[in-house]
Amino acid sequence: MFPLGTALLPGEPLPLRIFEPRYRQMLADCVGTDEQGSVVDGPVDAGFGVVLIARGHEVGGGDVRHDVGTFARIENLIRQPDGRASLTCTGTTRIRIVEWLPDDPYPKAVTEDLPEPRIGPDDHPRVIELGRALRAFVDEVAATRPEAVPVGLPDFDVADLGDHGLFEWAIRLPIGPADRQQLLECNTVSEQITVLDDVVEGLTAMIRFGR
Repeated sequence: MFPLGTALLPGEPLPLRIFEPRYRQMLADCVGTDEQGSVVDGPVDAGFGVVLIARGHEVGGGDVRHDVGTFARIENLIRQPDGRASLTCTGTTRIRIVEWLPDDPYPKAVTEDLPEPRIGPDDHPRVIELGRALRAFVDEVAATRPEAVPVGLPDFDVADLGDHGLFEWAIRLPIGPADRQQLLECNTVSEQITVLDDVVEGLTAMIRFGR
Protein backbone atom coordinates (compact mmCIF):
# COMPACT_ATOMS: atom_id res chain seq x y z
CA MET A 1 0.00 0.00 0.00
CA PHE A 2 1.14 3.53 -0.78
CA PRO A 3 -0.53 6.26 1.34
CA LEU A 4 -0.54 9.66 -0.38
CA GLY A 5 -1.79 13.19 0.19
CA THR A 6 -4.34 12.83 -2.60
CA ALA A 7 -6.93 10.28 -3.65
CA LEU A 8 -6.17 8.42 -6.87
CA LEU A 9 -9.23 7.94 -9.10
CA PRO A 10 -9.80 5.05 -11.53
CA GLY A 11 -8.46 5.96 -14.95
CA GLU A 12 -6.15 8.65 -13.58
CA PRO A 13 -2.41 8.70 -14.37
CA LEU A 14 -0.06 8.78 -11.38
CA PRO A 15 3.63 9.62 -11.78
CA LEU A 16 5.73 8.71 -8.76
CA ARG A 17 9.32 8.93 -7.59
CA ILE A 18 10.41 6.23 -5.16
CA PHE A 19 13.33 7.08 -2.88
CA GLU A 20 12.59 5.81 0.65
CA PRO A 21 14.24 2.44 1.38
CA ARG A 22 10.96 0.82 2.49
CA TYR A 23 9.23 1.79 -0.75
CA ARG A 24 12.18 0.60 -2.76
CA GLN A 25 11.55 -2.74 -1.05
CA MET A 26 7.82 -2.50 -1.84
CA LEU A 27 8.65 -1.89 -5.48
CA ALA A 28 11.00 -4.88 -5.57
CA ASP A 29 8.31 -7.05 -3.98
CA CYS A 30 5.72 -5.82 -6.52
CA VAL A 31 7.68 -6.20 -9.74
CA GLY A 32 10.38 -8.68 -8.84
CA THR A 33 14.12 -8.37 -9.39
CA ASP A 34 16.69 -9.67 -11.84
CA GLU A 35 19.44 -12.18 -11.06
CA GLN A 36 21.57 -9.44 -9.50
CA GLY A 37 18.71 -8.34 -7.23
CA SER A 38 18.01 -5.15 -9.17
CA VAL A 39 14.49 -3.96 -9.96
CA VAL A 40 13.79 -4.54 -13.63
CA ASP A 41 13.24 -1.46 -15.82
CA GLY A 42 10.64 -1.09 -18.56
CA PRO A 43 6.99 -2.16 -18.91
CA VAL A 44 5.65 -3.88 -15.81
CA ASP A 45 2.54 -5.97 -15.09
CA ALA A 46 2.17 -5.25 -11.38
CA GLY A 47 0.90 -2.62 -8.97
CA PHE A 48 -0.07 -1.58 -5.45
CA GLY A 49 -2.88 0.07 -3.54
CA VAL A 50 -3.09 3.85 -3.06
CA VAL A 51 -5.04 5.43 -0.22
CA LEU A 52 -5.51 9.01 0.93
CA ILE A 53 -3.94 10.01 4.23
CA ALA A 54 -6.77 11.25 6.45
CA ARG A 55 -4.62 12.77 9.20
CA GLY A 56 -0.95 13.07 9.98
CA HIS A 57 2.06 12.57 7.76
CA GLU A 58 3.04 9.34 6.05
CA VAL A 59 6.78 9.96 6.37
CA GLY A 60 7.88 8.11 9.47
CA GLY A 61 4.51 6.46 9.98
CA GLY A 62 1.82 7.41 12.48
CA ASP A 63 -0.65 8.60 9.84
CA VAL A 64 -4.37 7.78 9.71
CA ARG A 65 -5.49 6.42 6.36
CA HIS A 66 -8.81 6.15 4.55
CA ASP A 67 -10.12 2.65 3.98
CA VAL A 68 -11.25 3.10 0.36
CA GLY A 69 -8.58 3.58 -2.28
CA THR A 70 -7.54 2.58 -5.78
CA PHE A 71 -5.26 -0.07 -7.21
CA ALA A 72 -2.45 1.57 -9.20
CA ARG A 73 -1.14 -0.47 -12.10
CA ILE A 74 2.52 0.19 -12.91
CA GLU A 75 2.81 1.06 -16.60
CA ASN A 76 6.53 1.72 -16.77
CA LEU A 77 9.52 1.84 -14.44
CA ILE A 78 12.91 3.51 -14.67
CA ARG A 79 15.39 2.82 -11.88
CA GLN A 80 18.20 5.27 -11.16
CA PRO A 81 21.78 4.12 -10.39
CA ASP A 82 21.42 5.29 -6.77
CA GLY A 83 18.37 3.07 -6.21
CA ARG A 84 15.67 5.68 -6.69
CA ALA A 85 12.98 4.92 -9.24
CA SER A 86 10.52 6.81 -11.44
CA LEU A 87 7.16 5.18 -12.12
CA THR A 88 4.23 5.87 -14.35
CA CYS A 89 1.04 4.29 -12.99
CA THR A 90 -2.68 4.35 -13.75
CA GLY A 91 -5.55 3.98 -11.31
CA THR A 92 -7.67 0.94 -12.12
CA THR A 93 -10.00 -0.71 -9.60
CA ARG A 94 -11.50 0.77 -6.44
CA ILE A 95 -10.46 -1.19 -3.36
CA ARG A 96 -11.56 -1.37 0.27
CA ILE A 97 -9.21 -2.14 3.11
CA VAL A 98 -10.44 -5.22 4.96
CA GLU A 99 -7.55 -5.22 7.44
CA TRP A 100 -4.42 -3.15 7.89
CA LEU A 101 -1.33 -5.26 8.52
CA PRO A 102 1.83 -4.14 10.33
CA ASP A 103 3.99 -1.67 8.39
CA ASP A 104 6.87 -4.10 8.04
CA PRO A 105 8.75 -2.49 6.42
CA TYR A 106 6.10 -0.66 4.34
CA PRO A 107 2.28 -0.35 4.67
CA LYS A 108 0.41 -3.55 3.84
CA ALA A 109 -3.27 -4.48 3.93
CA VAL A 110 -5.78 -7.15 3.04
CA THR A 111 -8.08 -5.61 0.41
CA GLU A 112 -11.17 -6.40 -1.61
CA ASP A 113 -12.21 -5.00 -4.99
CA LEU A 114 -15.20 -2.69 -5.12
CA PRO A 115 -17.52 -2.63 -8.14
CA GLU A 116 -17.37 0.55 -10.17
CA PRO A 117 -20.62 2.52 -10.48
CA ARG A 118 -22.16 1.97 -13.91
CA ILE A 119 -24.35 4.50 -15.68
CA GLY A 120 -27.82 3.07 -16.21
CA PRO A 121 -30.82 4.37 -18.15
CA ASP A 122 -32.22 6.12 -15.08
CA ASP A 123 -28.94 7.99 -14.62
CA HIS A 124 -28.74 9.43 -18.14
CA PRO A 125 -30.84 12.59 -17.61
CA ARG A 126 -28.77 13.66 -14.59
CA VAL A 127 -25.48 12.78 -16.30
CA ILE A 128 -26.50 14.87 -19.33
CA GLU A 129 -27.35 17.79 -17.05
CA LEU A 130 -24.03 17.41 -15.23
CA GLY A 131 -22.22 17.50 -18.59
CA ARG A 132 -24.02 20.74 -19.46
CA ALA A 133 -23.05 22.26 -16.11
CA LEU A 134 -19.42 21.27 -16.66
CA ARG A 135 -19.39 22.79 -20.15
CA ALA A 136 -20.94 25.98 -18.78
CA PHE A 137 -18.25 26.12 -16.09
CA VAL A 138 -15.46 25.68 -18.64
CA ASP A 139 -17.01 28.37 -20.87
CA GLU A 140 -17.16 30.76 -17.92
CA VAL A 141 -13.53 30.09 -17.03
CA ALA A 142 -12.54 30.59 -20.68
CA ALA A 143 -14.31 33.95 -20.75
CA THR A 144 -12.80 35.27 -17.51
CA ARG A 145 -9.50 33.41 -17.09
CA PRO A 146 -8.60 31.77 -20.40
CA GLU A 147 -5.09 30.97 -19.18
CA ALA A 148 -6.60 28.67 -16.53
CA VAL A 149 -8.35 26.37 -19.02
CA PRO A 150 -6.32 23.16 -19.52
CA VAL A 151 -5.59 22.02 -23.05
CA GLY A 152 -7.53 19.03 -24.31
CA LEU A 153 -10.54 19.13 -21.99
CA PRO A 154 -13.28 16.65 -22.93
CA ASP A 155 -16.61 17.81 -24.34
CA PHE A 156 -18.36 16.34 -21.29
CA ASP A 157 -20.59 14.34 -23.58
CA VAL A 158 -22.13 11.16 -22.15
CA ALA A 159 -21.19 9.28 -25.32
CA ASP A 160 -17.52 9.92 -24.60
CA LEU A 161 -17.53 8.20 -21.20
CA GLY A 162 -15.69 4.88 -21.15
CA ASP A 163 -15.01 2.09 -18.69
CA HIS A 164 -14.42 4.41 -15.73
CA GLY A 165 -17.61 6.43 -16.13
CA LEU A 166 -17.79 9.78 -14.35
CA PHE A 167 -14.28 9.36 -12.98
CA GLU A 168 -13.14 10.22 -16.51
CA TRP A 169 -14.65 13.70 -16.15
CA ALA A 170 -13.59 14.14 -12.54
CA ILE A 171 -9.88 13.56 -13.19
CA ARG A 172 -9.86 16.61 -15.49
CA LEU A 173 -11.28 18.97 -12.86
CA PRO A 174 -9.44 20.88 -10.10
CA ILE A 175 -10.95 18.89 -7.24
CA GLY A 176 -9.51 18.86 -3.73
CA PRO A 177 -8.51 15.68 -1.86
CA ALA A 178 -11.64 15.57 0.32
CA ASP A 179 -14.02 15.79 -2.67
CA ARG A 180 -11.95 13.26 -4.59
CA GLN A 181 -12.15 10.84 -1.67
CA GLN A 182 -15.90 11.38 -1.33
CA LEU A 183 -16.31 10.67 -5.03
CA LEU A 184 -14.16 7.56 -4.75
CA GLU A 185 -16.36 6.21 -1.94
CA CYS A 186 -19.61 6.62 -3.93
CA ASN A 187 -21.24 3.30 -4.75
CA THR A 188 -23.80 4.61 -7.25
CA VAL A 189 -23.76 7.04 -10.16
CA SER A 190 -26.47 9.04 -8.41
CA GLU A 191 -24.13 9.59 -5.45
CA GLN A 192 -21.30 10.55 -7.80
CA ILE A 193 -23.48 13.14 -9.54
CA THR A 194 -24.45 14.69 -6.19
CA VAL A 195 -20.77 15.08 -5.29
CA LEU A 196 -19.86 16.52 -8.70
CA ASP A 197 -22.83 18.91 -8.65
CA ASP A 198 -21.49 20.35 -5.40
CA VAL A 199 -17.99 20.51 -6.86
CA VAL A 200 -19.15 22.43 -9.94
CA GLU A 201 -21.16 24.81 -7.78
CA GLY A 202 -18.12 25.50 -5.61
CA LEU A 203 -15.77 25.94 -8.56
CA THR A 204 -18.20 28.31 -10.27
CA ALA A 205 -18.48 30.39 -7.10
CA MET A 206 -14.68 30.62 -6.91
CA ILE A 207 -14.50 31.94 -10.46
CA ARG A 208 -17.33 34.44 -10.00
CA PHE A 209 -16.22 35.81 -6.67
CA GLY A 210 -12.48 35.49 -7.20
CA ARG A 211 -11.82 33.33 -4.14
